[in-house]
Amino acid sequence: MAKREVVVLAISFRPPEFNRDLCAKESLNFFVLSDTDRSVIKRYGVYDAQNDCARRITFLIDKNGFIRRIVRQVNPATHGRDLAELVRRWQLGESIYRDLCARCHGADGNATDLYPNTKPLGGIGNRMSDDEIVKATLASGFVHEMVLRKDEWQALAVFVSGLPLLTGDKHGARP
Repeated sequence: MAKREVVVLAISFRPPEFNRDLCAKESLNFFVLSDTDRSVIKRYGVYDAQNDCARRITFLIDKNGFIRRIVRQVNPATHGRDLAELVRRWQLGESIYRDLCARCHGADGNATDLYPNTKPLGGIGNRMSDDEIVKATLASGFVHEMVLRKDEWQALAVFVSGLPLLTGDKHGARP
């Protein structure tokens, strides 16, 4: 993940000594941070009060602190590969967005004055699935289906679904 400029962190409610030993025992190549008072896991909405632990949920957070993707179904056996693939797709989608979409939608997806009839994309992932985003993009007529391969459309949807809402919106994507 380092070659993709990605830092992986896990958060546990256990004390630092336990997490350090766990990392050594399991040969983990990422840090497990301690949240003994559970304030972080509560803030991210992953606290399971009944079992007094955090649910296994992954957040892809960009360097500016915006949550770009939330993965609620985590398979521990394949999670490392799944996460690497998610990051690869997100970064490919970011590149495609910059090349094809930013001139009309703006760098943050919220411009409405750069091209006629352009709608803001910020927060679209809260309203639409990846497949719905692709269908809506094609239906708009601004981008022809043949411009991108299927994997590129999927990567673009992964990126676009994580565009942040306008600043100050009560549904913003910052924790």
